[in-house]
Amino acid sequence: MAELSPTSALSSVPRGAPGGGVTIMERRGLALMTMQARRGQEHALRSRIAQSCQADLPERPAFVTGRDIAFVGLGPQTWFVMSEADTPAFHASFRSLVGGTASISDQSGGYAVFRVGGRAIREALAKGFPIDLDGRAFNSGDAATTIVSHIGATIWRREDAPDGSACFEISLFRSLAHSFWHWFSESAAEYGLTWQDPPADL
Repeated sequence: MAELSPTSALSSVPRGAPGGGVTIMERRGLALMTMQARRGQEHALRSRIAQSCQADLPERPAFVTGRDIAFVGLGPQTWFVMSEADTPAFHASFRSLVGGTASISDQSGGYAVFRVGGRAIREALAKGFPIDLDGRAFNSGDAATTIVSHIGATIWRREDAPDGSACFEISLFRSLAHSFWHWFSESAAEYGLTWQDPPADL
């Protein structure tokens, strides 16, 4: 049986020239899941995640990283889970870890995740996101589930880039990736848009 490999949600879009004021990369090959604590099991779930993943599940809309895994708080007792290890072994081991403390739904083929940054990223995002992404209001580790140009999305802020520019990641339904790209590429056009290669870490 042939081994499947991840494909881009935006394989047909043009790549901009280097040096733009806005950058974008697609986080391909991620294991993506939604996780919701079962009734009366939140404390047990938090304990298992803290011990095995070295991460404290956020109690608010926030982004945290652990050992080869990351979590985004989506709502009460609900999280978005990401890992570079999109393998059957990882999915099986994570489900075994969680056990009966939470319900897990595999979203690896249903969502796309993009990392965006650059010196003009806030100006570009402000054209579609109806929330304040200024550094005084939206700090590193903050997250929000919102809309962008009528598309449902979750956005979180990562650590700033070495040049001091802000860095965000955005998740949305994979089927809407081209609609997002149409909006994003037009919003970033005046600043120059550069497509970057995927990173090697979360």
